[in-house]
This record gives sequence, C-alpha cells and structure tokens, in this order.
Amino acid sequence: MDDNKILQDLINTLIEDKRSERRYKLIGRILFLSIVLLFIYFASISSSKLTTPHTAIIEINGVIAAGGPVNVKKILPLIENAVDNDLCNGVILKINSPGGSATQSKIIYDEIVKIRNTTSKKIISVIEDVGASGGYYIAASSEEIFSSPSSIVGSIGVRIDSFNIQSLMSKLGIEPQILSSGKDKTILDPFTRLSDKHRKHLQVLLQDIHTQFISDIEISRKGKITTNVYTGLFWTGNEALKIGLVDKIGSIYDANKEIFNDNPMVTYNRKENLLTDILNTSLFNSDYTNNISIRY
Repeated sequence: MDDNKILQDLINTLIEDKRSERRYKLIGRILFLSIVLLFIYFASISSSKLTTPHTAIIEINGVIAAGGPVNVKKILPLIENAVDNDLCNGVILKINSPGGSATQSKIIYDEIVKIRNTTSKKIISVIEDVGASGGYYIAASSEEIFSSPSSIVGSIGVRIDSFNIQSLMSKLGIEPQILSSGKDKTILDPFTRLSDKHRKHLQVLLQDIHTQFISDIEISRKGKITTNVYTGLFWTGNEALKIGLVDKIGSIYDANKEIFNDNPMVTYNRKENLLTDILNTSLFNSDYTNNISIRY
C-alpha cells in the first residue's frame, strides 16, 4: 500500500512539474510577444515622426573613439540621413562630449564641413553640459554654436597619456623582458623611462596635430575668436560667448525656435541597450587603455 502511495505521489509530482513547465513556457511566450509588440509600436512612432516636417537632432554624447559611443561610423550616417530627408528642415548637433580620439574628431569635423557645402540645410550645434576638446572640434564644424551659460567649452589642445611603473616593478622584484625589432619600438613602454629623444619626438607629433586643430578652428570661427584659446583651457558658456568660442547662449529648444521655427524635434540616434553602453565606456575601449592613444 505504501509503495502504491509513493508511486502515486511521484506521478502527481511529475504531472505538476509538467504543468508548471507549460505555465513558464506560456509566460515566456507572452513576455516575448509583448516585447516584440512594444518594439513594433515604438518603431512605428519613430517612423511616423520621420514622415512629417521636423528638425533632426543628432546626439554627440560621450567619449569620441573608434569603438566608443561617438565615432565616424555612428554619427555621419545620421547626419546624411537627415540632410537627405526632404521633410527634415535642418540639423542640430546636441553635444555632450569631453573629447577623445584626435583622428575620429578630425574626420567627423571634415565630413560635416563637406556636407554643409553640398546642402542648403543649416547644421548648427548646441553644447549642453560639455563641449570640450574633440567635442568642441565637432561643434566648430557647424554654422552656429549655442551653449548654456554654465556649459564647459574649449580645451583646445592635444595630449598623450602614459605611465611608468619601472620603480614599482623594481620594488616588487619583477624584471620585465621586452623584445623589439626596432630601437624606438618601445617608446612609451610603461617599463622603460621616456628618453629625451622620444620626449622631443612626441612633442613634435603633438604640436603637428595641435596645429591642425587650431587651423580648423580659425577657419570655422572666421575671426570671431578674440583671445588665445589654444592653450588647453576651458571656459563657461558665458565666457565662451565673450571670447568668440560660441555664438549665442541658449538651449536646444531656444536654437530650434530661433533657427527652425520651433519645428517638432526628432532624435535620429538609435537607442542602444545597457550591455552595449557598458562595453562602449572608456574602461573597455582600446583607444583609452592603449598607452599611446592620442586624443583631444
């Protein structure tokens, strides 16, 4: 009798497990379908916005780096799509960037200037929290620059970040072994002290890139700058207006109202998921973990 009861209990447990499994599968399918429907819904809203007259918002948000949140591949197609859309009346570059890769900043600047030369649509910039270094470089590619009174603006300079842990390794009793096929290949190696020769070489390199930066800013600002802003210092939006780094004080809403008649604003950037955002941070970005990264 006990054996029959045990067997019956086992069968009942198996039946209940199967029922639970089916319930979980059903719940999972419902959740999946809900997510798909929500995606379709929001996509349809976004698409509908692109079929009415609007101002395109292109967000320049974060560190500028080849594998980061702001780079040529991510930003230029958005601007091109906006300019090619007959219902887009103009473009606002919404900038929140401390800078980053010298190369990416320069390419984005050059390409925006080329686009401006081929379209009658205005491309303007609005610096929100910060438009510094490479972030300001991109802003300078536009026809006008707005900023908030408390925005951080400027920092026009170039830098190479490195470190030397030779003393630390010596204290720990660790001796590095480095092989190279060129006598200068170990320049900026963290286990080797920087020589005077290499220091001079890097300074010349930085000066060359800085000169390119200055030249483009001088051309884009067309004589508006009234003092030496090329030392790497930065200013508030109010001070930046006085010295010619920006044209007007105002928010993205002020700029849209003044330049584009207060058209509906549509953000062209694709929202990325949390995992992508984490992987795009400077902690995981090779442009910043590499000790010979050249950046604005």
